[in-house]
Amino acid sequence: QPLHAMIGDINLFLSEEDDYNSDDEQNFQQQQMLQTNKEKVPAELTQAELDIMIAVESHRHKNLGTELALMMMYYGASALLLRRFYVKIKDTNHSSIKLFKEKLGFVECAYAECFGEYEFELKCETSEDMAELIEQKWQCLVAQKQSPSATEETVARNG
Repeated sequence: QPLHAMIGDINLFLSEEDDYNSDDEQNFQQQQMLQTNKEKVPAELTQAELDIMIAVESHRHKNLGTELALMMMYYGASALLLRRFYVKIKDTNHSSIKLFKEKLGFVECAYAECFGEYEFELKCETSEDMAELIEQKWQCLVAQKQSPSATEETVARNG
């Protein structure tokens, strides 16, 4: 049945790699300028915070988050020349931690105890290396989807 509503959203927030806690107003103005002018990202903006939310519970746990994150990251690496992605996740959000740490290969780089929030990152030396890494992760995801699980194979054989 057709869905006539958004099920969630995904965003990239670009920033300078050396400036993790820069002025939010300045970052907002840079984001607005990039969206308005449709220009390439200035060389100093080589990282992005990735935010993803699947709000509709019936659409969770279906690999949508993995697929959407990979597509957005590939766009970021290939079109915006990003070489670092990071996420901030509440320490109680086990599904998101599993997504970024186990499925996408992000590593923990910080923990803010006052917020109960982890920061995970995926970083490469160049945007080209990042795009290649994301392509490899996409190919693994496609291969997993194409090969039936052991349960499905057993049912098919014994069917």
